[in-house]
Amino acid sequence: MMKKLLIIVCAVFLNAQQLNFELPNDINTTSAETNKTAVIAESNKTNVSDTNITAETNTSAEINETNNTAIVDVEDFNDTYVSFNSKASFTVVINKQRFFKFIPSLMNALNAYYAQKGIDYNITLYNIDTNLSKIKSKDIIYFTTDVNQLSKLKDYNKTFYLPLINKNETNITAKNIYFGSIDFKDQIQKLTSFIDDKTDVIADHTLLSDKLLNYEKNLTYIHTVYQFPNIYYQDLNNSFVIFNTSAGKTAQVLSTITQKEIQTKLTLTPQLGYNPLMIVLTQPADIQKLLIANSIIHPPLIINEDASLLNSDIRYNWMNYAACIFANKIYNKQNSEDQFYMNDFNIYIFNNQINYKTKLYRIIDGAFKQVE
Repeated sequence: MMKKLLIIVCAVFLNAQQLNFELPNDINTTSAETNKTAVIAESNKTNVSDTNITAETNTSAEINETNNTAIVDVEDFNDTYVSFNSKASFTVVINKQRFFKFIPSLMNALNAYYAQKGIDYNITLYNIDTNLSKIKSKDIIYFTTDVNQLSKLKDYNKTFYLPLINKNETNITAKNIYFGSIDFKDQIQKLTSFIDDKTDVIADHTLLSDKLLNYEKNLTYIHTVYQFPNIYYQDLNNSFVIFNTSAGKTAQVLSTITQKEIQTKLTLTPQLGYNPLMIVLTQPADIQKLLIANSIIHPPLIINEDASLLNSDIRYNWMNYAACIFANKIYNKQNSEDQFYMNDFNIYIFNNQINYKTKLYRIIDGAFKQVE
């Protein structure tokens, strides 16, 4: 009989928990103290649920003695938080609409660079139309191809790093402006030093293609400029051919030249052709006479491996490469290190311009081989 009574009492008590019965304050307070549970006690009554009674004993609570109220400390999340131990902090300003496909690769390359340094860093990203005076960063990697905008940058108390413009493209000089583009003019000069006869150019009306054409237009032997894909292939016979096109387009034209049995003298391409696609999309016969100019010399393998893990690249992507060199420059500046020698990339910055060297390459046995 006593056993049956005990079972009934237990059942009622359990039902009280499940039905959320009202319990007196003294029971509630005792439970809170015994279990070290954070609960909010009202003046006369408290609703107790399963969660209240079985709360973890390690809950952090601060008891307000006046109101018998348990207050739980909660840390607010601040999405603008920047570590006070940051060793590098800067802003990237870019045309998000124009470069939207490039931005993930760019940011991952920068992340890969700082990750291998093992430092705290902060990078913010703004669209090109942002009011620069409202950006707090003192160092800005600024992606623009418009040299007419450069004069206004001199007036800001900030330092600007321009990966897409070479210093030889403008007469603007300022202490707070650094230039980082590949020296395409030097590449064209080295490639065209082999030319001594009729030369045809393959272009495609892109900004970079037009820039290259501007360097080539005064060459003595220029015969015809073709805009891809409108090419009269028979005219390429016995010609030097310069490609101002992307690797994919260049590979397509080279394959067609082979297919049509066109006999060119030399085929030449600047940095745009230094791309694995040239190996993947061509046959040995297509690239037998191909000469490539490249200025990404011995990029850091560890950084490139980390970038590859993030689906990025600094070995063949010259814009990522230039941006990471500037990230090295910013780190050195903010940590009082060498302002001229970028130790992580074994390259110098002289007269506010990354000092690139141009080397010539051929594709041999499925790899880029430097021409000695």
